[in-house]
Amino acid sequence: MVEWLGPALPFLYAFAAIALWTAAIYVLHRRGLLAKYNLVPIGPLLMVKTVRGRDFIDRSARFRRLWRAFGDLSIFIVAFTMVGITALLIWEATLVSSIPPDRAPSPEMLLGIPGINPIIPLWYGIFALAIAVGLHEFMHGILARVAKVKIESLGLLFLIFPIGAFVEPAEAEMRALPRRERARIFSVGAAINMLLALVFGVIFSTMTLAGVEPMQQGIGILDFTSDTAPARQAWPVSMEGHSVITEVNGTSTPTLAAFQAAMARTRPGDNVSVVAWKDDAFQTYFVTLGDGGGGRPVIGIFAIDTSTSYYHPFTDLDRFGGVGGALLTYIALPFTGRSPLQEPTTDFYRLTGVWAGVPEWLFYLIANTFYWLFWLNLMLGATNSLPAVPLDGGYVFKDGLESLLSRVRGGLEPSRREAIARRVSHAFAFLILALILWQFIGPRI
Repeated sequence: MVEWLGPALPFLYAFAAIALWTAAIYVLHRRGLLAKYNLVPIGPLLMVKTVRGRDFIDRSARFRRLWRAFGDLSIFIVAFTMVGITALLIWEATLVSSIPPDRAPSPEMLLGIPGINPIIPLWYGIFALAIAVGLHEFMHGILARVAKVKIESLGLLFLIFPIGAFVEPAEAEMRALPRRERARIFSVGAAINMLLALVFGVIFSTMTLAGVEPMQQGIGILDFTSDTAPARQAWPVSMEGHSVITEVNGTSTPTLAAFQAAMARTRPGDNVSVVAWKDDAFQTYFVTLGDGGGGRPVIGIFAIDTSTSYYHPFTDLDRFGGVGGALLTYIALPFTGRSPLQEPTTDFYRLTGVWAGVPEWLFYLIANTFYWLFWLNLMLGATNSLPAVPLDGGYVFKDGLESLLSRVRGGLEPSRREAIARRVSHAFAFLILALILWQFIGPRI
């Protein structure tokens, strides 16, 4: 029982915290204490509604021609992202059967909430999510005012911590707008997130490219798999603590792929020579390889490729299989334990160039902040571009279907066109939900 609960404990703690939070806000709501401060509970969320900020949005919306042009660009960005992310979900669904149950994503991965989703660090996540959602909603507000739609209210969303913001345009006025105007308003939030992701991603990659280098290229040893691991038995005391393997049996191992290739040429029980680096010195020693099962030779280490190219993969496209592979590598840094950049990974690196004089803690704080601004803007923009109501992309998709039907089936009554578009958009919403859930359910069947 305890073994089963172990991996689920963080999720259970988070669930308990949300349950207590929800109970507390509804007790306060029933006593009338929330209404006094314009606080509105919606499920576990607490909305802080205000009209402050409307004047600022009005002033920002003065450049109507510029914002309309940006709105048209946003429609294109969302349409392109919508097709790409939907295709990616379909492709991922075909790979589900090859995922072992113990490596299947856990349920909390569905929630992009810092502190609940295990790959999103709490404070970086809260800060980056607040920026991403705040700018997302701010852009909705600007384009709504450009279309002369009244802003009823705006404010913040809390789920224990502040997790977002909202702008509430007048619903009746939104429905009365031409489709293109509505599409601009719906598209601009996701589009600004995608553009910000590009900007922050470039900044992070540039920082790491110019400021971080490995102390020694090779396979860094984070730890031994056990006290009886082959490498632990043979490892000299002087070499313990973040040493780097640079050669196995006379074969250079500058990358993880090279290390794996060198190990593939050995067998369990072989006595192999290993060259390792530490503190600017190299030492050779011998390890009798163990059996990892099925005749697979193991050395018994938890390792990391010390190359920094993972943080700027577009500078080494051949290594990562082209642009697509580089992009997936960059997005997957949190899943591979490479983001945020922190100990023990950073023990294998040193700062260089213009960043050499900056305290390491400050450099990594800034770099990690930019990466998580990239990552959460990308996730928010991509998610909201999906053709699934009530996401922004869902409304753009539905209006697009109506526009298409009016061109190819001009004889249909408007109510009939709207009904068809609504049914098709709802079908796509269920398809998207099924594709997402399949990634969690499929490997466990």
